[in-house]
Amino acid sequence: MCHSFSLLSSDGQQRRVLRCTCGSLHVLWHALSLSLNHQEFAQLSALLASSDPHGDAPTGRWQRGDWELRRTDHAAQLWCGPAGLTFTPGDFQAFRALIHAVTLPLTPAAPGTAMHLN
Repeated sequence: MCHSFSLLSSDGQQRRVLRCTCGSLHVLWHALSLSLNHQEFAQLSALLASSDPHGDAPTGRWQRGDWELRRTDHAAQLWCGPAGLTFTPGDFQAFRALIHAVTLPLTPAAPGTAMHLN
């Protein structure tokens, strides 16, 4: 269980990215908590960067590793295996900004754990 965290990115109390002393990255989005290792977070960040970085193509489907993003005119769905999260367009842009505000080192500080959804 993780107990000591460093704040990496924040958009208020319910939207944060934290790094645990074990190396795991915790993405908190309201009631959702993702515990990701360095590679999983890097894949999520790359997916969000590659999926319409300038707003030119609001619809489409992108994939990186275990992550998949599906966008329509009215929503964005982020999937990891069978688990998914649906965002309004505004919340998706806020989520993307939260993730992109994190700068990861080229290698993780410590081995991370497998992804956990809480």
